[in-house]
Amino acid sequence: MERLTTSENHQVPVSLTPDGTTLAFVEKNPETGFDINLLDMKSRKVTPFLNSKADEKNPEISPDGHWMAYTSEESGRMELYVRPFPGPGGQWQISAEGGYMPIWSRDEKRLHYVGRTNDEYWTADVHTGGTFSVGKSRLLFKSADFLNGNPYPTMDTSLDGRRFLMAKLGDWNAQPVTELILVQNWFEELKRLAPTNKK
Repeated sequence: MERLTTSENHQVPVSLTPDGTTLAFVEKNPETGFDINLLDMKSRKVTPFLNSKADEKNPEISPDGHWMAYTSEESGRMELYVRPFPGPGGQWQISAEGGYMPIWSRDEKRLHYVGRTNDEYWTADVHTGGTFSVGKSRLLFKSADFLNGNPYPTMDTSLDGRRFLMAKLGDWNAQPVTELILVQNWFEELKRLAPTNKK
């Protein structure tokens, strides 16, 4: 275990560049809210990427390391954007009616994300060669069965891009625990039940 940063603020590591040299993380600043910072893994130097008065979360570096997808509330609601990484350059809005938790497809031809209602999963075709361009977002599927992370991702795509890996929500209607069993001298009980016959 090695501590990478020193801060009094809450920090969440989110995305690493393909070469492993830079970590994008989210920090909750009492004055500016959620910000996106970059950590140089060799020098341990932290530099800001997006630190405005609007919340910025979900930094996801593209598979080729040249683009950053993220979410921002600069418009008044959480929307998905892309910028060149590490910059400078323009900004492209991906979502049209709210969105968060962007995930790049492995071939970098699509950006998947969760819609503002938390149960809609969207995708948008993107072009990253040379200049960036984005097509109209389309709904992939709807489901309320999966955990959505914010400011960190809770889903990913398979290498072939045909499947999602997602965290399923637990059963919130499960019966409460009403009984607790305490076993004392557990190791002695284990030796009695499963003797090794070693002398």
